[in-house]
Amino acid sequence: MKILLANPNITEAVTDVMAAEARRSASPDVEITAATAQFGAQFIETRVEAAIASHALLDILAAEADGYDAAIVSAFGDPGLAAAKEMLDIPVVGLSEAALHTAYTLGRRIVIICLTPRHRDWYGESAEAAGLRDRIVNLRVLPVAVRNISTVVEDLADPLFEECKRAVEEDRAEVVILGGGPTAGLARKISDQVPVPLLDGVSCAVQMAESLARLPIEPPRRGGFSRPDPKPTKGLSPALATYFEG
Repeated sequence: MKILLANPNITEAVTDVMAAEARRSASPDVEITAATAQFGAQFIETRVEAAIASHALLDILAAEADGYDAAIVSAFGDPGLAAAKEMLDIPVVGLSEAALHTAYTLGRRIVIICLTPRHRDWYGESAEAAGLRDRIVNLRVLPVAVRNISTVVEDLADPLFEECKRAVEEDRAEVVILGGGPTAGLARKISDQVPVPLLDGVSCAVQMAESLARLPIEPPRRGGFSRPDPKPTKGLSPALATYFEG
């Protein structure tokens, strides 16, 4: 099985962090290939950056997704996820989507740890899009600034762990989600110190993508996620133009 991990921000080092955790999480017969956006933001925080990232994501998928069994939108907040599901005939999973639906099976009181204040609203909207906003009892924001998104796990492990503890003690969390692709791999390191399930969006997405790819599911032929008929469109990037033309 082949899964494409598509990072819609332009920071290769973050792609490497997420790809490493994806490969640790994958089954032995699963090959993970990672791709990074060619334009857009270094780190996605705002709705404007998310809109640009959605375009960058579709470019990646148009150029790279052929021959894969599933794809992952590898940014928390899932920019472009609905469009990607409509565009491809393979399962497409987002980090937020996978973490939230996994959390739903594990407990009723869910807390998301956010790296920056701007993520609170966006991640809350992601939970609403997944139909799980009523399960989110808090979106906690890391109390220190993120100086380098490529080394979050090394630089901010302690404050992230402290927020996880506060989520359990103060919010009575039954499940904690580490928000943000740059946190990939931290849950694996500290989960034994957190007294409730601690989820990593990348590992949840890999497991969900694998499961969906193994199910005998046909792509939709009707409805909102059915693939649109190709239409000649001006002004597209070369990857998207090739996709729609052929």
